[in-house]
Amino acid sequence: MTDEKKREFARKVEIGANAAIIIAAALIAVLFVRNYMGRSSGLPRTISAGTKFALKNVDWGGSESSLVLAVSTTCHYCTESAAFYRRAIAECRQQHVHTVAVLPQPPAEAEAYLKGEGVAVDEIRQATLPDLEISGTPTLLIVDRSGRVRNVWPGKLPGEKEDEVMAKLKTQERSAAGTARD
Repeated sequence: MTDEKKREFARKVEIGANAAIIIAAALIAVLFVRNYMGRSSGLPRTISAGTKFALKNVDWGGSESSLVLAVSTTCHYCTESAAFYRRAIAECRQQHVHTVAVLPQPPAEAEAYLKGEGVAVDEIRQATLPDLEISGTPTLLIVDRSGRVRNVWPGKLPGEKEDEVMAKLKTQERSAAGTARD
């Protein structure tokens, strides 16, 4: 093989290697994008206002509204929020708003946890939170008498969000009175 043929062969190998590297890089980029997109679409959904709440065997019609506390005995944000829950439940009692705590733990464990935190709700229910489209604890919801979610507050709430919840609870009695008159 002559020097010229060797150089031509080496040039073809180099071009082929460069093309292979470009194709491999493009395939890796496509895999990364698919993986990223797959993860973002695979995140648990959080229930939204207007959705029918999937918690079974609750008499939503017994009150104009219900406050649902989706909490867990293992959630430190839930424990940190207990003082706010006590205030919110006191407001619920004044406004005749039904209160329900939903926990993934067995009822006896859930009841002991809530009692230890001084959170006295009307009902305690066990449910897996993903089945209720709740992606994490704590999550607060106001559910109307037809079982539709009116408001959702996910996570540990800052002061202004706590104020928003309290304001919504204070309007529940007026809403009920207005509905009764209509």
